[in-house]
Amino acid sequence: MRETVHGFALGVRFLLELALLTATAAGTARVVPGPTVARVAAGLAAAAAVGAAWGLFVSPRARFEVGPAGRLAIEAGLFAGAGLLLAAAGWPRAGALLVVAAIIDGALVRLTR
Repeated sequence: MRETVHGFALGVRFLLELALLTATAAGTARVVPGPTVARVAAGLAAAAAVGAAWGLFVSPRARFEVGPAGRLAIEAGLFAGAGLLLAAAGWPRAGALLVVAAIIDGALVRLTR
């Protein structure tokens, strides 16, 4: 049972990682002023920066080992930032949902190891 819950939580975590990237791109594109091309470019650049940070510090194959507390802090910061960005873009419920889902899933992943 524990393995099933852990596997499910890891699947949800992957979907949340995709949502993190999408929220970052969409939120940035919405709050950055300027022409559409510039806003889209800023959104893509922000998503790439978040993806790079995730890959370097949080992912299972992270290049830099920051320890469990460091991984948790970086992960929490990225999700909180994306949630705040969504709120600033005019989507506060989506931001809150992303953060709450990340907290619950993060707890499940860690508790079912």
